[in-house]
Amino acid sequence: MSSLIFYTDSEQILVATDTLAVDPDGSPMMFSSKAIYLPHLRTIVAGTGIAMFSGDWAMQANNRMVLGGILNLDYHASAILRERWIRYRSEFSLPDDLTTTIYHFGLSEDDSSVCAFAYRSTNDFVSERLPYGFGLKPVCNLPEQGTLIENLPIMMEEQRKQEAGKSKSERLYIGGECIALHLTKEGCRTFSVFKFEDYLDDLQAIFLSH
Repeated sequence: MSSLIFYTDSEQILVATDTLAVDPDGSPMMFSSKAIYLPHLRTIVAGTGIAMFSGDWAMQANNRMVLGGILNLDYHASAILRERWIRYRSEFSLPDDLTTTIYHFGLSEDDSSVCAFAYRSTNDFVSERLPYGFGLKPVCNLPEQGTLIENLPIMMEEQRKQEAGKSKSERLYIGGECIALHLTKEGCRTFSVFKFEDYLDDLQAIFLSH
């Protein structure tokens, strides 16, 4: 996973990610949706570290688990994520220092209240209830003026510039398109906020490599 920016309060959830996935050498590999909404659970699943891991977890919750909602999912998540991470690291020969965090954002099946959880591999995927507010991965400045939607291009460009200055082994690759999901009691709206300036170059490189 590269960029993840989210905001929650008592009435709403906004989750924004980029769409660029890269090969181990940093070359564009594909565009993908890195935050996935499960309507029957009224829950958004996202992650940092490895986009495939969070995507596969969302599909497990969708296809192979009988659940009542985000709280029911939270009850099962830690144990299943631990076991899946062990298998995942073995199957893909992942280095020991590679980490991942899974995020759930949704509306409680009990009272429709907004709630969010994090499960970090560095903390053995223990369930952490998140308070209302912002989450910025990687960390960047939060502009004082304008709405979050208006500021997403500024924030993601800042994240990308910060990461571009790091070595290939340390950096996160941010690009493609910024996709946002806005969840309220009325439903979930998904929309494109903007495309990075090199979107077409990355798209061409992706198709040429396949």
